[in-house]
Amino acid sequence: MSTCDRIFRIHWKIWVGVTIFVGIFSAVYEHYGRGIRSKPMIFAFMIPLLFGAAPAFFLARKPSAERITYESGIRMGINLFCSGVATLTMGSIATGVVEIFGTTNRLLKYYIIVGGILLIIGAITGSIAYSYAVSDFEAEDEEERIRELTDPDTMDEDYW
Repeated sequence: MSTCDRIFRIHWKIWVGVTIFVGIFSAVYEHYGRGIRSKPMIFAFMIPLLFGAAPAFFLARKPSAERITYESGIRMGINLFCSGVATLTMGSIATGVVEIFGTTNRLLKYYIIVGGILLIIGAITGSIAYSYAVSDFEAEDEEERIRELTDPDTMDEDYW
């Protein structure tokens, strides 16, 4: 079974690739945009960088991530969170495309709403599942320490 640190390292590499792709796509699209600039298009690469790569990078370095398996609760939270990041990124790109084209669309605000909801639900779900898994390991460690302290075979002979 995969551990969280391994999965977070994979996610980190994927989000760095997505960030680079979105940055290049935005630059190329703005280059051919006849001199029209769009802030959502310019800063679209920041969404996967700040909400995708940065959290995955820091979570992969947590010492507790090495011992926790990538189980269903954590997986569901991460999938929802990543879906939120993707929705926000695509919304930013779509808004930039529409602005560069010179028009507006009232439906673009729903990207922000849906992406934000997915981010929040994913963060809450993943955090609860992750903290629950950490507390399980801490309880098992405490039980193991108690067993070692009370087992007569592992005690020092000098103690008695």
